[in-house]
Amino acid sequence: MFKNRLIETLVSNKRHINSSFFLFFINLLNFVFPLLISPRIIQKCGLEGFGIVILFQSIAIFVSSITEYGFNINATRDVTLNQDHPDFINKHFFTVTYCKTILLGIAILLSILIYFFFPKANDYSFIYFTSLFILIGRTFNPLWVLRSLHKLKYIFYFFIFFKIISLLVIYLFLESGANLYLVNLTIGSMDLLTCIFSILVLMNRMKWKYYKPDFKAIKNEIVTGFGIFVQVISINANAYLNPMILGLFVNEYALGIYCVVEKVILVVRFCGSFIIQSLFPKACEMAGKNHQDYKVFARKLFIFLVISMLIAAMLLVVFSNLIVSYFVKMNIAECSAFLVYNSLIPFVVAFNMVPYLTFMVYSKQKAVTKIIILSVFINVILNTILSKQFGIFGISAGIYITELFVSISLWAVLIFKFPNLNFLKNEK
Repeated sequence: MFKNRLIETLVSNKRHINSSFFLFFINLLNFVFPLLISPRIIQKCGLEGFGIVILFQSIAIFVSSITEYGFNINATRDVTLNQDHPDFINKHFFTVTYCKTILLGIAILLSILIYFFFPKANDYSFIYFTSLFILIGRTFNPLWVLRSLHKLKYIFYFFIFFKIISLLVIYLFLESGANLYLVNLTIGSMDLLTCIFSILVLMNRMKWKYYKPDFKAIKNEIVTGFGIFVQVISINANAYLNPMILGLFVNEYALGIYCVVEKVILVVRFCGSFIIQSLFPKACEMAGKNHQDYKVFARKLFIFLVISMLIAAMLLVVFSNLIVSYFVKMNIAECSAFLVYNSLIPFVVAFNMVPYLTFMVYSKQKAVTKIIILSVFINVILNTILSKQFGIFGISAGIYITELFVSISLWAVLIFKFPNLNFLKNEK
């Protein structure tokens, strides 16, 4: 009987399982790839060079929030709920693409503005501007529509191929700090080629026709997604602005140590983010059909994430020396101590993942917009003060405080403003 139920479950969720399989390996390679190239960068260019590379990567990814604009949430949900309307999906894809192109222009202008006011960008001008290829590569990423249509295989093989090319270029041609620009230039260029080939295959297989949206359609998409955009850019500000803040007060060596540990912490955090991303379409469908089923699902997911991140924190503490020794061969004790200090950050973040997922699924994001925006101000002000006084340990303390604020605030909104969405509360 159990076997039959298991088979029925697998068959009924075949599309989601298949899609999650491809998304898992895409994310897995996204996690593994930085771990593969980081030792090479440090070996050839030192911790100082590594710190500069990660600093400019962080800026490019943060600025790309403008082109993401929340399409990964709004557009993904819209396509998921209109899977039986191919003409809608065809037009929606081109409307979003036009929006992204316009937003890319704004993002590039912001990047130029940052260059004029950020000293380290001026010090490493060529590396900074070649890093903007990462921004361009991320702009036209079609994952948002591929996830909704469960067509991730259309990007998977190109993704693998161009990541291998990136790895080979960095290992074969990166010789010293003199050609450090190769790292971000290669990553961004290969991501862009992945997107171009994937989109061409997608359009051919889906038999889409070119559609030029009018001004009203573009305006409507921008206006509709503004609330999500504010939250996305705020969340990314908390995640990616810290190296930039730190870069104002510490030297390249200290920045390098921070970036090594941050890379490890981000890998752990993104494991949880991957689970949320892969389950988002399924969560939307489930919530649309049966509210109680979603609550049971969300409760199990929450418990799983919290326990998983606690175990991950314990492993980071126990194996801290081994982990940092993969990246650096000197100053291991210093890096290890800093990793232990940061080990609980993913655990704290785990408490706000499922509440935020719930707000997204039920289109209640506006209720927490003020919280997300306020968290940015808290993060920037605290980390500016603390990093100036205490360096890398100060900025980590600011991250802990910010993430605790977000978690507590999201739960307060869920419990008191939307008690019917509180997945930890059983229905009577």
